[in-house]
Amino acid sequence: MSAPLRDRLGGDDVRREPYDILLDEIDSVLAEWLVLARTEPWAKLPSMRLVNSLPEILPRLIRLARQGASHVDEELEERIAMEHGEPRREDGMPVAGVAEEWNALRHACWHVLTRHAVDGDAARTAMQRLDLLVDDAIGYTLRGYYREELDSLKGRGLDRRDGAADRRSGPDDRRERTTLA
Repeated sequence: MSAPLRDRLGGDDVRREPYDILLDEIDSVLAEWLVLARTEPWAKLPSMRLVNSLPEILPRLIRLARQGASHVDEELEERIAMEHGEPRREDGMPVAGVAEEWNALRHACWHVLTRHAVDGDAARTAMQRLDLLVDDAIGYTLRGYYREELDSLKGRGLDRRDGAADRRSGPDDRRERTTLA
């Protein structure tokens, strides 16, 4: 590749994995996210409070996406719930804002990848993996947001049953039936 073309395409970024670019550009992603988030009415918090634990959460999400993980690990689940979800409730963020801020983070990642001229297929693949984890992160943010309510359900038969089999599965499960012609 000629030097002028490489310079127009963002230097050697063309050959770098999207995950590496996002990790190297964490500050740019967060700055982009902050610009997008600031357009929302709920984002009137001081910047440090708004950003809160995202600088610790985002790199871990990106690394998990690079590894092909489809779920957030247990330690990150706890961090997202307690250090991100609970403060959102304390700050009076509406529940819809929780999903919106994660959506803005997705857009910020796309903007950074686009700015670095990452190959479209590589960027889409990376973002699909990251999207799965962001969806998971939204759930854990909501778990922290609604921690008090969820804690009040414990012991009442309404708490989460990790590892419990789907009550619909088994020999009478219509989802598993196939018709023979």
